[in-house]
Amino acid sequence: MTLDAARPALYSPGMHDELLVVGALHTQDPTRPRAQAALIRGGRFACVGTRDECEQRASSSVRFIELGAGCATPGLIDAHGHVQFFGRSLNEVDCSGAASEAECAARAARAAAGAPPGSWIRGVGWKQDDWREARLPTSASLTAAVPDHPVALARGDSHALWVNDLALRRAGIGRETKDPEGGLIMRDGAGNPTGVLVDNAMRAVFQAMPRPAPADTEALIFRSLKSLAAVGLTSVHDAGVDRDSLEVYRKMAGEDRLPVRVYAMLDGQQPMDKLAAQMELWGRTPQIGRLTVRSVKMFADGALGSRGAKLFEPYADDPGNSGLWLTEPGELRRRIGAVASAGFQPCVHAIGDQACAEVLSVYASRPELRALRPRVEHLQLLRPRDAQLLRASGAVASMQPTHATSDAPWAESRLGRGTERQKGAYAWRQALDAGAPLAFGSDFPIESIDPRPGLRSAIARRTAAGQAWMPEQRLTRDEALHAFTAGAAYAEHAEGRRGMIREGYDADLTVFERDVLEVAVDELPEVPIAATVVGGVVEYAGP
Repeated sequence: MTLDAARPALYSPGMHDELLVVGALHTQDPTRPRAQAALIRGGRFACVGTRDECEQRASSSVRFIELGAGCATPGLIDAHGHVQFFGRSLNEVDCSGAASEAECAARAARAAAGAPPGSWIRGVGWKQDDWREARLPTSASLTAAVPDHPVALARGDSHALWVNDLALRRAGIGRETKDPEGGLIMRDGAGNPTGVLVDNAMRAVFQAMPRPAPADTEALIFRSLKSLAAVGLTSVHDAGVDRDSLEVYRKMAGEDRLPVRVYAMLDGQQPMDKLAAQMELWGRTPQIGRLTVRSVKMFADGALGSRGAKLFEPYADDPGNSGLWLTEPGELRRRIGAVASAGFQPCVHAIGDQACAEVLSVYASRPELRALRPRVEHLQLLRPRDAQLLRASGAVASMQPTHATSDAPWAESRLGRGTERQKGAYAWRQALDAGAPLAFGSDFPIESIDPRPGLRSAIARRTAAGQAWMPEQRLTRDEALHAFTAGAAYAEHAEGRRGMIREGYDADLTVFERDVLEVAVDELPEVPIAATVVGGVVEYAGP
């Protein structure tokens, strides 16, 4: 694969007046699913067709990208990720893969040894289901390992926080502290906090942490977006961005310093007066360069792993618990109405079967929402009997394939094997058959930022151990690729400009060194990314 015969195996980063991409192009354009060449001029596709057709319209200064044994697809889009959270996680304690509570505490202790006195130690990635003793951790082990720094370690789903005693004190959480609405402070038999905080109970800890300076936020965002480009992503939907981070995005977009496109969702959990002010502000300038702000992220419930997802029936492995409403249904309806009235797209996190049914019912009861393309973020558990709500509501199913293959080893213990609700778990085939537009993402850093494992999960539904889970929900390769390209573009109202390799569309491309529609499905995560092109600019040029 080359850019010009004189420069073998090299891509020249930056903008070129004209690029001619030659080889196997999987366009996602139903009128021409395959093409042999695409001419890029002025950041758009000027011609898509045969090599001869494109060369006839090219100038003498055109530069060639020869795909060889590889292929190009429309630029891959992650329809649900957390950019700043990912950037921060790169410098935090990594608890993923730990075999025990003690191992996580030891990792925190190693981080604290090199940290300034009294500073916060943050981490991510623990999952008690993967430990030798599958039980929730306590503050005692973390306090013993790190007594002089406040420590906060997020569970793998980011819906539970494990803290030490100093962090509890800094947050003002004690025996007399009441559970906040939509949150749970885990307690021992005497009523004392055990050190695990679920969903809205985490807020007090986050509020006790120092806020990052704008320069630090900018560095995190830039590092994250460069990482996304390196795995072939040309666009990301940043799910829930606070006011300060949005201002950093505004500055970077105005300076043309965003390596990939960003579709940012306002934080819909903030007080309504502040949300209204943010919608009024961004309603005046919804697009700045590669930044678009026209949606709002809200929460219905928590997560399945931390048993905060709101279920119709109690958890199979926790019979007294059916999850949490992070936002009470009446309040959620009011917020959705306010968002829609401001002309913004409602995007609601819903994971449990009751939460998903409630959100879809709200959407279905308000036909005027259809034009805004309301979204259900995750849609992890939808009973088959409720699938008809997808068609009735016109909602976009914003789903993350790697969640299914990561959660499969323990999901049935939460839901009950063979139950109706289990049959509707992570059911993207069910959503597609019900007529819902599918938009795929990863929910990084909960999962990897890399879309290639997501393609494999959507197609094969095999766990890391090679076990197929609910194979009836598999997609074809074209369907999976569509959800990461045209489907995700539709979810951000950009289907007339992106998501396909078509004349007049923005020249966003993901270039692979092998043909992703031909290699063995288990080889997909290993297919190298040769280049990432955003609006005709080569933002990533291979290792």
